[in-house]
Amino acid sequence: MDMRALKTPSAESETWSPETDEDREGIREQLGRVLASSAFRKSKVCSNLLAYIVSRTLEGDAEHLKERTVGVEVFGRAPDYDTATDHVVRSTAGEVRKRLAQYYMEPGRSREIRIEVPPGSYVPRFVRFPSSPVAEARKAVDIAPVSLREPSALVPSRAPRMHRRLLAISIKVAAAAVLSILAVTIGVARFSASTLDRFWQPVLESPNPILLCIGDWNQVIESARRGPGAPAGSEQALPIGAFGGSDKVYLNDAITLARIAGWLQQNGKRYRILAHSKVAFSDLQTGPAILIGLRSNYWTTTFANRLRFTVEWGTAPHTLVMRDRKNPSRNDWSVDLSTPYNQTSKDYALVVRARDPQSDQTIITAAGITHFGTLAAGEFLTNPAQIRKLDAIAPKGWERRNMAIVLATEVIKGSPGSPKIIATDLW
Repeated sequence: MDMRALKTPSAESETWSPETDEDREGIREQLGRVLASSAFRKSKVCSNLLAYIVSRTLEGDAEHLKERTVGVEVFGRAPDYDTATDHVVRSTAGEVRKRLAQYYMEPGRSREIRIEVPPGSYVPRFVRFPSSPVAEARKAVDIAPVSLREPSALVPSRAPRMHRRLLAISIKVAAAAVLSILAVTIGVARFSASTLDRFWQPVLESPNPILLCIGDWNQVIESARRGPGAPAGSEQALPIGAFGGSDKVYLNDAITLARIAGWLQQNGKRYRILAHSKVAFSDLQTGPAILIGLRSNYWTTTFANRLRFTVEWGTAPHTLVMRDRKNPSRNDWSVDLSTPYNQTSKDYALVVRARDPQSDQTIITAAGITHFGTLAAGEFLTNPAQIRKLDAIAPKGWERRNMAIVLATEVIKGSPGSPKIIATDLW
């Protein structure tokens, strides 16, 4: 293998130190492409090592990427193992370098973000072109929003049109495209995933296929039309128009779908994907269900209405509140839906894992007040480093109980940050 292929391919490229969430997400997407390629998908050890060192670097832990640490956390070696005689880390790293070289030698790869593992180091290096295909692909998606609101109902008419439009994308196209990029990235990162495994245990133990139920934007329109004056529980009586069979969903909801599908696939679980408008109650009775989206998903709204934490219209115009029924006067977990898209600064999400007494099946929700919160919930449910936060606050034996978790996330220029646990309820 010609190792010169790992060198910077052109003077136009530059070594890149990702500093923003958008930069890091771009690298994760590129990692997904690499791991899904023929060079890596048949080598679990190489995929695990590459996913581990890239993930730790993006999390700011590059200084811990030493041979012994990698040997313990990736290959399961004892903390005092002899690195002089057991060279599994060095050998695998060398194989990773060869496979990276093979990947970037394939036609059409020359201008992608490059992930390199310099000889003698386990800290990856990232190289990009000033105008990469990833950036162009993001622009192509971002400039095609679809209006989901009636301007007269939610947004002052003087507001720019772009502020009244939310991004929606075909579920069929989004699921296929995003799965190919992200599913493997999330799936292989199973090192140090004990908390993740314990949370998902009721689903993974089920012999039946898992239902992935994603909301579509027709439900958002109906919810927006009802507005703050709608009576409590009005979501229970949706008009027939809400079930018109739309195949459009938010991009962030589709990414969440891809992450969860990747996790299930890595664990050998069969699953099927349906829009909420195609799901009957009988579907929820056949096995565990993952409900993605809150206002956009009828089944999530119905399920959440029976819980301690739910989402209701606030007293301020166009405001939705994550309500704690034990403290109903609290209004600070709220989002103003009339805020321009690129000025949104916060969102909240509801993650639930519970045995539903009506369907007698386990239900998990990834449900944000807006789609930013849903994306943060998806990261929490699939990222071992994020869900590990449960260990610090949940009581012993939490994995055997029903639980509802309220997450908060800061949104910076349209990208949600790391989810933070702000409230829990176990029963």
